[in-house]
Amino acid sequence: MANPLPSDLITGTLGELFVQLRLLEYDIQAVAPLKDTGNDLIATKGKNARFIQIKSSGSGMPQTTRVNARIYDFLFRVHLKFEEDGQLLLDATEINVRDQNGVDLGPLTRELSDAIWA
Repeated sequence: MANPLPSDLITGTLGELFVQLRLLEYDIQAVAPLKDTGNDLIATKGKNARFIQIKSSGSGMPQTTRVNARIYDFLFRVHLKFEEDGQLLLDATEINVRDQNGVDLGPLTRELSDAIWA
């Protein structure tokens, strides 16, 4: 029998996987580092790499503005939306992007991702 998964681990993992899926949709490859050094994903497009921190919540957009003592290029805040039976609503889930200074860049779109990886 496997160990049970804590709900916060499930929420965080769903957020990270959703961001990876969305970035792939925008022609950006993203992987989780082999060791946890504070970056949830390393994302590349062409010769450009970006280090991404992700905060996820199922009860609204995470209010984090900056993650202390972490080096990253962008903070992706993920609001996971679920049906009452617990099924994740992929098309309703939102990703908001902030830079390393806490400046809100808005929702993750193809246009924003193109600008970030230019």
